[in-house]
Amino acid sequence: MQRPCYFLATDSNYFPYACLAARRILDVSAPIDGFILHVKAHERDMQVARRLLGDRVALLDVSDFMDRVGFRFGTYSIAAYVRLFADLLPQFDGYGRVAYTDCDVLFNRDINDLACQELGAPLLAAHDDYMYFRPSYRKSLGMQPGAPYFNSGVVVFDMDAVRTEGLLERTRQTAIHGKMNDQNALNVAFEGKWQTMHPNWNLMSVSREYRFPQAYARHFAGSKPWEKQIDVELEALAVYRDLAKDTPWGEPFRQRFPFERGLLKRFRRRFDVLGGLFGRDVHRRRARYDGAKMHQIYARQADDRAMAVQFPEVLGGFG
Repeated sequence: MQRPCYFLATDSNYFPYACLAARRILDVSAPIDGFILHVKAHERDMQVARRLLGDRVALLDVSDFMDRVGFRFGTYSIAAYVRLFADLLPQFDGYGRVAYTDCDVLFNRDINDLACQELGAPLLAAHDDYMYFRPSYRKSLGMQPGAPYFNSGVVVFDMDAVRTEGLLERTRQTAIHGKMNDQNALNVAFEGKWQTMHPNWNLMSVSREYRFPQAYARHFAGSKPWEKQIDVELEALAVYRDLAKDTPWGEPFRQRFPFERGLLKRFRRRFDVLGGLFGRDVHRRRARYDGAKMHQIYARQADDRAMAVQFPEVLGGFG
């Protein structure tokens, strides 16, 4: 098995949350090399991070590296693009598998189980169902008809294949010339070259069917646990409070409401079908979307180590 590692990338604002996410990985995983690649984190936060993570996670300031490579991405935060340089960072030279996770992901399962999966493609990633509600993304990004789309908050790179095919270099050029964010650029560059990840490794939505304890890794892709706490399960907030209890970072995770926020938003989705009657295609698709059905489809594809399929919304019956 190729030697695995994982990393997070962050600016100074998200650095504390990256550290808490890494601490959670340490708590639920067997030993594995980990990295936090940061852009000018504050020294006061670095001191807390060293105490929290010890020598099990390397803290690397990549500010100078990003300045030297000279890439500019317009108004986007440079920290968001650090992962696009994994093939150039010498810290990753000895690793065949590199797992990346966003700072707003909370793991419940050993990250080795994710990073060490058998791969038949350069990338392992999870479908982003929300993009299929607006399939015009294919035209706007210049992708092929029916091209699937992945969320890049949790991904695994087969670094040998990525380097051989120059896929991250292609991603960087796509981001620059297309003025794209990092996730869109990754989807364009890796089109047709990614394998379906089990949805539990990047569980992005709160639903009746799937809750935080069922997730291998819960991705708070919308509201963050340290912000409005909408669609953040109370069980997850409790984990964050425990992670942050001996740090100065705990205040944002205080439970500010005696109930779980987001129930009203989920109730409003029941009226999507009415929106569809007035020509809102996104509402029609969302009203026909069956989260449990799509979860089972993607889980089956992941178990079969299948490449991402064309027109996944048609396969799910909501296209």
